Amino acid sequence: MSDIRENIVVPEKEQLPLDVRRGSGLTRVFLEIGFGNGEFIVHLARQNPDAYFWGVEMSRSCVLRALKRIQGEGLNNVSLLCGDARFILKECIPKESLDGIYMNFPCPWPKKKHSKRRVSSGDFPSEISGVLRKGGFFELVTDEEWYGVEVRNVLSAHPSLQLGEWCINPPRLVTTKYERKWLEMGKKIFLSRFVKNNEEGYSERSIFLRRAEDVHIRVPGKGSLNVFVKGLYNQGGGNGESLWVYKRSYASGDGGAHLVEVVAGDGSFEQKFFLQIVEREEDVLVKIAPYSSPFLTTSVRGALEGLGGLIEAHYAESKGTMPSKKERVL
Repeated sequence: MSDIRENIVVPEKEQLPLDVRRGSGLTRVFLEIGFGNGEFIVHLARQNPDAYFWGVEMSRSCVLRALKRIQGEGLNNVSLLCGDARFILKECIPKESLDGIYMNFPCPWPKKKHSKRRVSSGDFPSEISGVLRKGGFFELVTDEEWYGVEVRNVLSAHPSLQLGEWCINPPRLVTTKYERKWLEMGKKIFLSRFVKNNEEGYSERSIFLRRAEDVHIRVPGKGSLNVFVKGLYNQGGGNGESLWVYKRSYASGDGGAHLVEVVAGDGSFEQKFFLQIVEREEDVLVKIAPYSSPFLTTSVRGALEGLGGLIEAHYAESKGTMPSKKERVL
């Protein structure tokens, strides 16, 4: 049985971009977005031992069910990621590193207010193109004709993606649970496959996320923060899809240093880390704890700046003055 650490990859504990071959030496690499219970990706991995397969899924319960399948088969050419595919493609996968991407029966998000979550919306087509090698493919299967047509039309208009196939009720070597259900109900299945035809048109990205090392804020002021830190629990903030919450806090014996646990999320990408508060002669230093190594996302920046702002407001309130500008080093 394979080791769970070999099958489940946690991006925040890895150096980005990911090594998509995982040191296996295999040259072909494929990705399935939304693998459900894992039967499709397990079938592909079993039938293609000379290729490496990645699965991305939002549901943790699905990840565990797929893991059980993988370990039951004793497969060592599959890795699973739990998170938002948009984030994974943009921040974790090397450019032009995949031979193919599969997407089976994604939610079509029929309501207008949810349309931005569709494959056909925003920069998602460019993110798909960006991680595919020239000649690589993106394949989507759906039971909703309107959605299949929308994806077909939008992605085929992308400068780097060419429509290679459009099929109704295509023959398939393996079917998913939902596919069998829809076929039994007499519904039609729509498949579209796009091929990357050049090396242009992908979403530009100069660097991947960097670790939050030597990132700190200096807050002018002096005075014990023991009571203040204890009152931080469950306070937090947000900026769009980025949210952060302060949790448990700890104080050193001399009372001059504190640790604050933080849970921060950007979309579905969640990180847990510690902020360190150090009381000094003329100011307070707020920084990422040296043994924490979160990626410097919007939520991590927000949590750091937010804590600095709360400390500044605390000192101003205690003195009856307006907060002064704190020095940021990000």
